[in-house]
Amino acid sequence: MSEIVTIYTIDCFSAPEPDREEKSCSLLPWEGDSPDRRGRDDGGREYVLPKGYTLIREKTNGSPAVLNEDGHPCSLMLHNGCPLLIDRENRMAYLLDPVKKIATYRHLAGLSRADVARKLGVSQKEVFEWENLEKEPDQKTLSKLASLFGCKISDFR
Repeated sequence: MSEIVTIYTIDCFSAPEPDREEKSCSLLPWEGDSPDRRGRDDGGREYVLPKGYTLIREKTNGSPAVLNEDGHPCSLMLHNGCPLLIDRENRMAYLLDPVKKIATYRHLAGLSRADVARKLGVSQKEVFEWENLEKEPDQKTLSKLASLFGCKISDFR
């Protein structure tokens, strides 16, 4: 089974050197503003690690790290706004897939897209777009989905 990792998109919008003002991604949230650096993170999203890659906590400082199957650390970078796992040792890069929580809860509830669309009074295309993170449902719809699947709205985040 694949491992799940939370990755934060970091937006550093004020830094002493203009080239340090950038978007990046990290296994840790934004550390907080300082007098010379300001930014924020997106709250983190869950992604699926490729088979053979593992998330660990380093013994020395407790920081998270992703290791390849040989135990070598990997790095992260943004590619077109999506996290890319870089395995320099094996000369590989993987565009990480986000966890599709609405689809997962629908499957667990034993419902088809048609069932969900009918019960919510929306199109199957709209359910597909929510499941594939193409569109985000509004709060009222999230509440209905949570009720239908027997979970909490926070389970979709």
